This record gives sequence, C-alpha cells and structure tokens, in this order.
Amino acid sequence: MKSFKDYHDIYPLTIVNMRFGDKYVAFNCDNDAGFVDSVQGDEEVCYRLEEWMEENVSPCLYGIGTTIWEALDNLIEASK
Repeated sequence: MKSFKDYHDIYPLTIVNMRFGDKYVAFNCDNDAGFVDSVQGDEEVCYRLEEWMEENVSPCLYGIGTTIWEALDNLIEASK
C-alpha cells in the first residue's frame, strides 16, 4: 500500500464535491473509476457514506472531509 507524506506525493488524485451531503472525497485514483461518479451524484451514497465506501471503493485509498484540505488530510492519514 502507498504511504503519502504530503499532498505532492498523491498521484493519481481525484477530488469530488458530493452533490448531496456537503462533503468532499479525495481518491487516490483516476477520475474515470466507476465509483467516482456514484460518489459524486448518487443521493443514496450520502446516507451511508462510510459503509458504501468500504463496500465499493476499497482497496483504493480515499479521504472524506467537509473541506478539500480536510479530505486530503484524511487521505494522507488513511495511507499510513
């Protein structure tokens, strides 16, 4: 598994502003991964975000936050 020390180490990086739920999600993947569109636009995902991410995104690293920086910090923490 990758380990990131700071923001510059994260590649590839996709950041999504969720349409529902007022959250940002930072992924260590390309933007064409199938689950990225679901997180961005599906209302059902926001109701159980953590569970959905575990079921559908793992082992891809991701971070969740109320700001972009919080999501990136969470992604770095998840890589450790």
